[in-house]
Amino acid sequence: MTIKGFKTKFQLYTVPGQVIYNTTRQLVLRGVDGIVFVADSQYEKMPENVESFQNLMDNLNTLKLNFADIPYVLQYNKRDLPNTAPVEYMEFLLNNREVQVPSFCATAHKCEGVFESLNMITRLLLQKFINQSNQSVPQYA
Repeated sequence: MTIKGFKTKFQLYTVPGQVIYNTTRQLVLRGVDGIVFVADSQYEKMPENVESFQNLMDNLNTLKLNFADIPYVLQYNKRDLPNTAPVEYMEFLLNNREVQVPSFCATAHKCEGVFESLNMITRLLLQKFINQSNQSVPQYA
């Protein structure tokens, strides 16, 4: 796709949520344009989800990146398991902000919800870049 004469190119990176991968996450976040935060839907994983999300915000702050300026979506994965938390509970834990972001239920190993998450972050990024390019061009009446 071409926007204002520029070809778009997407590079996708995944990083595990465990604390031992913090340095890797910081390296990947340096050039981040958008984020899909994938949370495990199992009840017992809720504390880890919250910790990982807080770590994401901390890493962005460390890198002097403003979290509010980065488009992101939430993906609630493993929805096929019997011990999943209700979506409303996950929304309360991870999307409880003044401005909520799009969230998607997913079962990645069945390819359910994954394309929808990627499609939405792509749309948000393209809209952000279009808006930025429109602001950088002087408008004449």
